[in-house]
Amino acid sequence: MEILLFVIGAIVLFSLMSGGSSSSNSSSSWTPSSGGTGSSTSSDNRYFGPPEIKLVSDKTGGELDMDVKRFMYRGKIPVSRAMDVSVSLSAFDITEGEDDLKFVISLVEAAQEESSICFGLSEALGNCKPGEAYTDWVQLGAAIPELMQPPRSGRRKIRLAFRMFNTHNPPTVQYGFGDGDGELLFFKTIDFTYNFTDKGYEEESEHREESQAIALKIGVAVAMADGHLDDSEGQILKDWIVREISAYGEEKQNKLKTLFNDALKEAFADAQNDQLSLSPLVERLAEIGEKKSKYDAIELCFDVMAADGQADPEEMRVIRTVADALDLDMDEIEAMREKVTLNLSTELSGEDGLEALVGLRAEWSNDEKKTHLRKEFQKWSNRLNALDEGEEREQAQNMLDSIAKLRKKYG
Repeated sequence: MEILLFVIGAIVLFSLMSGGSSSSNSSSSWTPSSGGTGSSTSSDNRYFGPPEIKLVSDKTGGELDMDVKRFMYRGKIPVSRAMDVSVSLSAFDITEGEDDLKFVISLVEAAQEESSICFGLSEALGNCKPGEAYTDWVQLGAAIPELMQPPRSGRRKIRLAFRMFNTHNPPTVQYGFGDGDGELLFFKTIDFTYNFTDKGYEEESEHREESQAIALKIGVAVAMADGHLDDSEGQILKDWIVREISAYGEEKQNKLKTLFNDALKEAFADAQNDQLSLSPLVERLAEIGEKKSKYDAIELCFDVMAADGQADPEEMRVIRTVADALDLDMDEIEAMREKVTLNLSTELSGEDGLEALVGLRAEWSNDEKKTHLRKEFQKWSNRLNALDEGEEREQAQNMLDSIAKLRKKYG
């Protein structure tokens, strides 16, 4: 992943800024040319008129070959005295109208504002004097839509805001918006439309909250798998809510608290009436949940299972059903199971609970169960040798004794 981000970052730096090569760029150098104050076009078709801008649709080239919108500029540099000049490019989503501008996130750091993750590029042009001009089209920035995230997916209208300013007295720009300070020399906007296939940040936020509410309902399903909700299991669910909302401000906390408490009450009522159906919950989580949301749901389920200190086979069955349906990495699931195993009692009422505790599946053949038990025995034996004297070592020894009993059962 780090290598991929490095490659993408290199593409961004190469393609977005003025140095990026393109068939759209002129052969003129980056140093502005001096021109007279008379005709805007000289005999060799060089342009000396007022600033003009345009967008050119192109490709980045290379292995990824992404769409790129190159911001092109020609004309005079609007300075009244010699000064160092820089340019910047910001972006807004204006799909919902001119009065509802929303920021656009950059997915790579190379194209982010200095103080936020919003799209923002800047570059110094160097020292410019009155009368100097870019006499042909040159690239002064660009945007790669596939590396931008608007509020929502689908066909969106994006506005690029171009600023040219005194390098030593720059305007303050945050989330794309300027504060009106600094020495701004030139400002112009230009729009383009693009079909964004990935989720927007508003959709991600909405789906994340819905995924969390679903995780709570699945947690209730695990807790009620044995027919009742223990106080310890209910406390785990309540503590989870507190933890999930703690990072937000008061208004957001109140909103999430209402959402999560309603989900908890609804799931508990449905479970009491034998109407809590796991399938639609898991299907919806699989549809909208990010990988982290899915693993968070499973981790909550394991915490609920471990709350009473015992591994109930029905609770373990529900967790496995959910994990399978979400198509999660079973190695990760096993790591979660092992994390809670040391806190669970091996003195259970029957062998079913013990088999659930060590991860045996009822549908496995005897040979599959024996293979799994050998691996578990070796793993816990290694862990026992690495632990100092104390409670954890005693629990590991209890696990080894329990696995030995099951190995004797299956031969």
